[in-house]
Amino acid sequence: MTYDVIVIGGGPAGMMAAGRAGELGAKVLLIEKNNRLGKKLSITGGGRCNVTNAEFNDRLFLEHIPKAKHFLFSPFSQFNAEDTFRFFESRGLLLKIEDRKRAFPVSDKADDVWNVMETYVKQCTSVLVQLNTSVSEFVIDAGNVVGVKTAKGIIRAKNFILAVGGTSAPETGSTGDGFRMLSELGHTIHQPNPGLVPLKIKEKWVHDLSGVAFYDVQTRFLQNEKSKFKVRGDILFTHFGLSGPSIINASYRVKELLKNGSVIASIDLFPEMEINEVDKKLIEIFALRKQKSCRNVLQEIFY
Repeated sequence: MTYDVIVIGGGPAGMMAAGRAGELGAKVLLIEKNNRLGKKLSITGGGRCNVTNAEFNDRLFLEHIPKAKHFLFSPFSQFNAEDTFRFFESRGLLLKIEDRKRAFPVSDKADDVWNVMETYVKQCTSVLVQLNTSVSEFVIDAGNVVGVKTAKGIIRAKNFILAVGGTSAPETGSTGDGFRMLSELGHTIHQPNPGLVPLKIKEKWVHDLSGVAFYDVQTRFLQNEKSKFKVRGDILFTHFGLSGPSIINASYRVKELLKNGSVIASIDLFPEMEINEVDKKLIEIFALRKQKSCRNVLQEIFY
């Protein structure tokens, strides 16, 4: 059999592509190397899944993706953040908007997003899903891609969509296979770089704070004793460094700074107060709690 479309990769992009092609009447084969679709989707956003951003002005939205914004204008003109809202809410998954216009399912469950996506694919009778199947390479004939090679044999199609992701989570199947396959076709591959990631911190005392979270704090990033930029929001100490929404959102800019040397993160737990005001406030708090241990007083201040 020759399919109209073969989609390689059963993550969110692959499921959306397969479902839409099926809606339009194409005979589609969706190939996934794992034993289920959307494996990484179920763990994204700490299990909550930040579906999209509720900025419906495409130009403002894409200003936050400066290096790719010109490329993305065209696809966003076809399907943007507002369309994403309509897609999920029309299928019964209500979304809520949190700080910085981040959109999450009201249920706070990534699995609910996964369920909508999987149902979308499976309700299209012209879409066939083939799990536990790895694609090793494209099959070329007379300069054209005519099929894909798998352990189960060669499968042919008229069109192909490669949606295998990058290298962000190898344990979920994102092992960079797509880069190799595209390189074999003659495409130029730029070295993949992390975009939205937690930050590693070399100081060991930071690692000892793993699990401690602070809310609405300001983190300033310095290089060569000069302040480069600052962010405000929630942070989380981990066994390797810092995470949390504000840290992850700042990670791309930190990565760019690291090309020129080490970066220092300075955390201000009281961003609304000047240093002298903080001193005065702490003295007042401890004066009123002379009978309590320092540990217990600090817990009252920070929790």
